[in-house]
Amino acid sequence: MRVTRRAVRNSGVACGAAAATAVLAMSTATPGWGVSTAIVIGGIGTPSLHDVVMSQLLGGALRDYDQRVSVNWPAEARPYTGETDMTLGDSIEIGTANLDAQIDDALAQLERDAEGNLLDGEEVTVVGLSAGSLVVTETLREMTTDDEEDPEADALNFVVVADSSRQEIIDDTEQYNPEYDYTYRPPPQTVYDTVEVTGEYDGMADFPDRWWNLTAIQNAMAGSVSVHVPTMFSDLSEVPKQNTTVTENALGGTTVRYLVPAETLPLVQANPSLAPREAELKAQVDKGYSRNDPANVAARLAGPDVPQNIRDLVTPETDTGDEADLATASELQRDAETDAPESADGAKVRGDSDPVADADSAESAESSESSE
Repeated sequence: MRVTRRAVRNSGVACGAAAATAVLAMSTATPGWGVSTAIVIGGIGTPSLHDVVMSQLLGGALRDYDQRVSVNWPAEARPYTGETDMTLGDSIEIGTANLDAQIDDALAQLERDAEGNLLDGEEVTVVGLSAGSLVVTETLREMTTDDEEDPEADALNFVVVADSSRQEIIDDTEQYNPEYDYTYRPPPQTVYDTVEVTGEYDGMADFPDRWWNLTAIQNAMAGSVSVHVPTMFSDLSEVPKQNTTVTENALGGTTVRYLVPAETLPLVQANPSLAPREAELKAQVDKGYSRNDPANVAARLAGPDVPQNIRDLVTPETDTGDEADLATASELQRDAETDAPESADGAKVRGDSDPVADADSAESAESSESSE
């Protein structure tokens, strides 16, 4: 369980004066409290995120951190977001620099004991949403290629949600899109634990790898509207084992993949009259994904469980019972973007899109090339 100042305060209230005394003793026995931080970067059209939005991500898991920090970036992808906007590549370059600075600030706040070991609960988690995941991936890539000393593996971890560059249809070759000035390439191997979260049938991040299955393609296109954004607010503790994979690379970094199940087939959600045929359609759609082959399902069931330390990063400590209030989050996000700060190059950051609306279709700028 993540030990945060908020958790300690809640324990003191619940247990009364005796617990409060214990907390006081703990606070005087250490040189000070560090800060566990969740750093979040949004997708296209989302240059900044309101704290209410961030606190509802991953089923409320980020509420367990002492602080949540939004990374400002242009979040533009010319020509899709506007003929005079930055290219996706330029936006990612600025976002990477800003994210790197936020990581340095957060790491500097971590508390250590006399031997230099991190105290319990001291950690920095970086969360990228949709196109923001591309910024996270490029930051990881820079860590592996620059000459600077990298942070310790136990101090930093990463989460990418709805990342178009990590889906099965992407092969190991580099794909450069001159229109968006961005090259899709495999993610780098690093020492850091990484969590990949994908919504089942999200056409922007879960395109069928058997592209000749037209029903699966139509379903994925519908899912790009109905699945893409809600996945960001999913409670990963509810994802079944058969929808998870755990792998460790040669450098010791663990990657956990969560496939969040769709409650309703996107085709049916878009056209409720198809509900009587949902089981039939789902069977046909699932054949468009090699992961559903019996041997692959059996391999996941026989594979390792998600390590507890990683599970703690992305699942709430307790079930709050609250559903994500997308309407409130959307309104607050629009207010935040009204006063959007300036980007790193001095240009006014614009936020024309609603990050929690179903019409998050601006993200197709970063997925159109990846699904070809």
